[in-house]
Amino acid sequence: MESLQGLKSRLGAVKNVGTITKAMEVVSATKMRKSQEVALRTRPYAIEALDMLRKITKHVANGDNGRRTSPWTSSDVQKSKKTLLVLVASDRGLAGSFNAQVLRAADAHLATGLPSGNPVAAISVLAIGKKAQRWALKNNLEIAGEFSGFDDVVDFDEVLHVANTVLEGFEAGQWDRVVTISTHFRTALKQEVLMREILPTNPEKIEETIDELVPERGRYANLEVPPPSKDLDVARPLGRPTSKADEVAYLLEPSAEAIIDELVPYLIRMQMYHLILEANASEHSARRVAMKTACDNADELAENLTLFYNKARQAAITKEIIEISGTQNALEAA
Repeated sequence: MESLQGLKSRLGAVKNVGTITKAMEVVSATKMRKSQEVALRTRPYAIEALDMLRKITKHVANGDNGRRTSPWTSSDVQKSKKTLLVLVASDRGLAGSFNAQVLRAADAHLATGLPSGNPVAAISVLAIGKKAQRWALKNNLEIAGEFSGFDDVVDFDEVLHVANTVLEGFEAGQWDRVVTISTHFRTALKQEVLMREILPTNPEKIEETIDELVPERGRYANLEVPPPSKDLDVARPLGRPTSKADEVAYLLEPSAEAIIDELVPYLIRMQMYHLILEANASEHSARRVAMKTACDNADELAENLTLFYNKARQAAITKEIIEISGTQNALEAA
């Protein structure tokens, strides 16, 4: 049986761990609320901006009358030579399965994205977070950029350099496709890893992204915006345009392609900012849940150790009383 001193030392260590994890849970909860509020606040703008891009790219996708195809919207995946994988993880651990899920999705993409005989022959990694950097080094992949040390609530200026690296490389022909793997914030208890191909873009991909941005429930799920024109007298939910709104005809000057060339880089920067905000909120949520679980486990273990310590202490006291009584009886008998 372990000594009382050893049990007391273990009990003290467990209580100290519980105190630390409780403090980390409170800090993570505060950061989660701030980052969640910022991420959710950007959703209405992100949805409307992406919806605008979807409408304009339909004109480019139809591409008749000999109009040129925008470099931002044209791609032949079968002839693609290089893919940029934007991997969004965290700098620190103690966040439950947050990083493990992201890296597992990256492993799956690496396994399915480079099968034998596929002309997609190379992948470069834009690593956001130290965990993503280590994954890229472990898999001997070319690193196109490394970014870490973002604030707990990310500013747009911090993300601007990341987005510019993606856009400049795509425009220069360093890679033909840009794929992102990041964690999407659903609720405080639910985050899921999503893979998106953000470049080249097309209406289907944009509509898919819009659907992913709309929360399934909560106050933002049914958020309404003013009608887009005086002809529509009913407000519509974000990201879910009515058929009447979708039928509006746009006159584009000077051309759809020229507008796309100006609009897409700006919207991609906004999309990258939104992805990192979502990942940031997800990280703090996962860390808060992990610290709460660790705190609960520490409390349960401390309770068990306290009970075990009290039983051992009482047994030791009973043993001493028996020894004293036995000695006294022996002396009286003598």
